[in-house]
Amino acid sequence: MSHTVSKNSNHRKERFAPNIQNYEVSLSYEGLELKKANERKTIIDLKRKYAR
Repeated sequence: MSHTVSKNSNHRKERFAPNIQNYEVSLSYEGLELKKANERKTIIDLKRKYAR
């Protein structure tokens, strides 16, 4: 009897995920920054942004 080894094992390949603080510092060297989407805004700021 021969044993076969399948290439599709149950192992998940780990994806590289950089440390967010290191990533922000690296971006700052390039003059870039991440969007502050989670930053809370005041009603006045929102009215100013969406005023027509």
